[in-house]
Amino acid sequence: MALLRRPTRRLLSLLIATALLGLLPQAALASTAAGRSTSAAWTYVPVLMYHYVRVNPDRRDRVGYALSVTPAAFHAQMDYLARNHYHTVSLAQAVSAVRDHRALPARSIVLTFDDGYADFFTTAIPEMQRHGFTATDYVVPGLVGRPSFMTWAQVVHADRMGFTIAAHTMHHVPLARISRASAFAEMSQSKQVLEAMLGHSVTQFAYPYGSFNRFLAQQARQLGFESAASTMPGAWHQSAELWWLHRQRVGGSTSLPAFAQLVGGPRA
Repeated sequence: MALLRRPTRRLLSLLIATALLGLLPQAALASTAAGRSTSAAWTYVPVLMYHYVRVNPDRRDRVGYALSVTPAAFHAQMDYLARNHYHTVSLAQAVSAVRDHRALPARSIVLTFDDGYADFFTTAIPEMQRHGFTATDYVVPGLVGRPSFMTWAQVVHADRMGFTIAAHTMHHVPLARISRASAFAEMSQSKQVLEAMLGHSVTQFAYPYGSFNRFLAQQARQLGFESAASTMPGAWHQSAELWWLHRQRVGGSTSLPAFAQLVGGPRA
């Protein structure tokens, strides 16, 4: 297995630069620096970030390509995880372990999907079920039922099957670029609508485009979210950073050897 490292000097420099740009709450920087000296404060678990599982329909759409993992590639990635004895744990399990500094099963991993695309239900779920895997989908209520997105029936069915449905704002807007009042409404209403449709609490959230700041992290916590996922890379987590949870991006250019590196596993 590849050597699993805690945050390096290079990563610390990256976080400093990010904080200076106003994208990361200053508390994250302080907790990162403090945590480097206390191994017990860190929990290792890769949280993978997917979007589409499809063949990108427009070869000229480079953004679409970057966000799209082909069904064949996804099949190979899930087979790699199963072959190498990975355990997919729910996001709630991982968050609880990070918060309470508890150990997870060996080779634990979290699968997350952004935006609530239809292919999560039609393509990703059947593939994951082959191996008994679970995942979280960050759903945007205002987009449910539109072309290429899940219907409400599919969202509810996925939830009943044991997959976690999480909030991703009402209309998929960059929260740090709009007014505080509008941002709060986007966050709180998405939670309320999903809870009404699912009939239970929704405790996980993700910032669209990874757009957040200290105020938004505080609001996520006050709204009762146990975590709020960012797009910052990394697989080591601290409890103080759960409201800008780091994730490892998987996209169209992610080869199987690169995927193996993302999850800290043996060569593919």
